[in-house]
Amino acid sequence: MFFLLAFLTGVVINIQLICNSTLAKKIGLINATFINFFLAFIFLFIYKAIKFEPFNFSNISHVPFVFFSGGLLVIIITLLANFLIPKLPLIYSTIFTFLGQIIASLILDSIYGFQFPLGKLVGISFIFTGILYLIAYDYMEKRFSKKKIII
Repeated sequence: MFFLLAFLTGVVINIQLICNSTLAKKIGLINATFINFFLAFIFLFIYKAIKFEPFNFSNISHVPFVFFSGGLLVIIITLLANFLIPKLPLIYSTIFTFLGQIIASLILDSIYGFQFPLGKLVGISFIFTGILYLIAYDYMEKRFSKKKIII
């Protein structure tokens, strides 16, 4: 069940990346990011209103300030994605995002006391090697396909 949800999340993220980058090309990077977060705010507000749960800010003073940086990071990620998606093929954007998430999760797991899984590091190496091969193949294909064939 969780694997299916993770798969669907990956599909939805890619659709969201395409929609956001297309919107950014049409109305501008900052405007598209603003619309993205404004719509998220509206939907969350409606969701809270439907559930009839009041906003509870009583424990907010106990939360360390660093945990509020997540919102800023999401804005930076959205800006970068909206900027990069039109400039890179979607497969590269997806793979590099995936690779970055895996590497960051391994580093954070090791910082928070979990054992660093050597097998996953080997898997990341295979993925990275495959990415380099794919990039080299695309580069060579584009480079040699532009040559004229003399008969």
